[in-house]
Amino acid sequence: MLLGFFLVLLGTHEFQSQAEPTKVIIRAILVDKDLAQKPAPRLTITFTPWEGSADEPTGVKTGFDGSAETQLKPGKYRLTTPQGLDFQGHHYVWELELAISGPSYTVELSNDNAKVTDSAPSAPVRKIDELTTLFQKYQNSVFTVWSEIGHGTGFLIDPNGLVLTNQHVIGPSQLISVQFDGKRKVAARLLAFDPEKDVAVVWANMSAFPEAIVAPIATSEAGHEIAVEGERVFTIGSPLSRKKILTSGIVSKVEERAIISDININHGNSGGPLFNSLGTVVGLTTFKEEPTSVTGIVRIEQSFPVLEQARKKMKDVQQPEARLLPVEPMDSYPLDAIKEVLQAEKFNPKLYVFSAGDYDVAVTTPAYKYQAAEQGRIAAAKEKGKRTRNKDAAVQNTFEPLQDLRNWDEYAGEYKPVLLIRANPKLRETFWSSFGRGLASYGGNYPGPARMHFKTDFYRMKLLCGQKEIEPIQPFKIVRVENTHNYFVNVTDATYNGFYSYPADAVSPACGQVTLQLFSEKEPDRPTVKNLDAKTIEKIWSDFQPYFASHKAESGAATSKN
Repeated sequence: MLLGFFLVLLGTHEFQSQAEPTKVIIRAILVDKDLAQKPAPRLTITFTPWEGSADEPTGVKTGFDGSAETQLKPGKYRLTTPQGLDFQGHHYVWELELAISGPSYTVELSNDNAKVTDSAPSAPVRKIDELTTLFQKYQNSVFTVWSEIGHGTGFLIDPNGLVLTNQHVIGPSQLISVQFDGKRKVAARLLAFDPEKDVAVVWANMSAFPEAIVAPIATSEAGHEIAVEGERVFTIGSPLSRKKILTSGIVSKVEERAIISDININHGNSGGPLFNSLGTVVGLTTFKEEPTSVTGIVRIEQSFPVLEQARKKMKDVQQPEARLLPVEPMDSYPLDAIKEVLQAEKFNPKLYVFSAGDYDVAVTTPAYKYQAAEQGRIAAAKEKGKRTRNKDAAVQNTFEPLQDLRNWDEYAGEYKPVLLIRANPKLRETFWSSFGRGLASYGGNYPGPARMHFKTDFYRMKLLCGQKEIEPIQPFKIVRVENTHNYFVNVTDATYNGFYSYPADAVSPACGQVTLQLFSEKEPDRPTVKNLDAKTIEKIWSDFQPYFASHKAESGAATSKN
């Protein structure tokens, strides 16, 4: 009986021993090159029971002092460090077999019991400041604003789709659109504007841009200005490339209606938001004085009355559609293909330039642009000599489709895979000038200079492929001013030239008939109609074949990879 009691007592003692866990203390300390001890922080350690145990692995992570604690049942374990540790150009990992027992157990991880290999070169760490973080946060509030006179920047100021920009970006345009990125552009409607403050509000359907966010607006409070002198500010611009860019500067002066800064406004930034260092909008980037590099910003408060007018008008007009409009391709025309096209056949510029009523018209493809540029360099001196010898024709007979587009290089300067159509009103001598000069010449007297003016003013154009109207990518109107006074010619007049861009496949032999309709401001509903010659249609189509072929090849390569 005494023996039985002893066995029961022994079994109870073994049960209690199995039930009581061991306190495991881990210390991970490495010795550096100077023999100084350095703790190994944030080191992940795993204890895995030996085979035969049903227990799951236990994980623990060291603190910043290189130590950690856990509770484990007594027994045999495999200690591992899955990620290891990088230290002074070496990578340290530990794999140990342990027999844990007793009330406490200490594990020392050091240089001596580690497996050491050379560390892989670590990637350099980029330094991103606060302005960069704010740019990444608010860039989706910014749009490119297109009008008939060019483009600028705008930003979303109301979740219902109100976009704020400069009035000079919109001008007298009837066709307005906003573009979010390289592929998405929608129509917009002008709701309110103030030319004196240079502020305008347009309305667009934001359902096409679900990522768009409203820019936070700064508000003045007692003792807290929206911006202070010396404060770092930045703007987000949306230039022609559609890739939004960050530009920063310093506030030079804060005035009642404007903010002066040294921030550099790039072309296309007009109307963009100026953010203060807190990340709230304090104004609209508006003008830049050359050569001082002083930038003027309209204070955001100046837009509030115009914004209120726009909100009231929203109730009385229909919201624009969310239908996506054509956009310019992001790629370029292959330049090598242009040279091959021109070498393969004789170049005939008459297929691209022609007359249509009171307009001189030019259709420009990348091939024609390249050839015109090459010929222009060679013939520049000869043309100047001709104009000097024939001064009567110096103004009226010098239509060069690409010659006076210096301010529009961003649209016409690259070899973009688009079709450009330009319509310039012609100059003509006035009736009374012709009559008076005729009488003077008949009497043997000096007839005086020919008084000339534009025969019409461009309003808009339509391009028809068969019966289908082709929607333009960009419908521009360029202001043209002639102010020439000499012994032979007297001209002081201004008008608009039409400058539209269309997709590369807008004109093809498949259209059958391609018709160009040109509308004037005097007769906006009665067009001048020009049917393009079949040879011109064929030439335009063939000029774009290398571009179509390159796209087909890229598409085929992508399909084969898939």
